[in-house]
Amino acid sequence: MRIKRISIGMFMLMSAINGALAQTKTWTFDDELCTYKGYYDNQKYTEKQLADTYNLFRTSHYVHDSGTFEELTARYDSAIHYVKDLQIVQTHYFQGLKKDVLQYLQETYALKKVQKNAKQDTKSLIMAVKEDTKARQYAEALHKGGDDLLEAYEQVIKMQMENNSTPEYLWHNYETTMKHADRLDRAFDYVLVYGWWNSANNLVHHINYDGTQMKQFQRLFIKTETLDCDEP
Repeated sequence: MRIKRISIGMFMLMSAINGALAQTKTWTFDDELCTYKGYYDNQKYTEKQLADTYNLFRTSHYVHDSGTFEELTARYDSAIHYVKDLQIVQTHYFQGLKKDVLQYLQETYALKKVQKNAKQDTKSLIMAVKEDTKARQYAEALHKGGDDLLEAYEQVIKMQMENNSTPEYLWHNYETTMKHADRLDRAFDYVLVYGWWNSANNLVHHINYDGTQMKQFQRLFIKTETLDCDEP
C-alpha cells in the first residue's frame, strides 16, 4: 500500500509539472535596442495574438499618397483591412489601441482623398474640416482663388519664415513665384500642402508612441529575459 501511495503521489506531481510546462511558452521580440524572450501563458494568449498585437504598435501604418486616386484608395483600403484583421489580445488597452489606429487611418484617408481631388472639387476642402480652424481658412482661400489665395500663400510663407534657418530663401522663392504667369497654380499647390494639409493633419486623431505600448506589451508575459542589446 505504501508503494502504491508513493506511485500515485509521484504521478500527480509529474502531471502538475507537465501541465505547467504545457501552459508556458516563449516568444521572442525586439524594441529599438534589445531582443527579448518572453514567457507567456498559452491558456491566455496564442502566438498569433501576440504577433498581431506586436505588429499593431510596431508598424508605422504610414501610407504614401503618390500615384492616382485609385492607387491611393487601394493602399488605404489594404492598410485598414490589415488592421481590422489583426487578432490581438483581448485586453482593454490593446483593444483601445486598435480602435485608435483605425481612427487615425480612416481620418487620414478621408483627408487624402479630398487633397488628391482638390483642384477638381475645391469645395470639398471646406467640407472636410471643422469651422473656426486654420484649415478651414485655407480651404476657403483655395476655393475662392484669386487675391484670397495669394494672400493665404503669403501668410503661409511668413509663418514658415518664423521657424526657418534661412527665411530669406523662402521669401526669395515667394517673390520669384509671384512674378510667374502661373502664380495662382503655384500658390494653390503650395497652400494646399503647407497650409491646408498641415493644418488639417493636426486635427487628425494621432497616436503618441511614447514607449507605453511596449510596456503594456511586456506586461502580457509572465517574465521576460533580455537576450541581446545594441549599444545606445
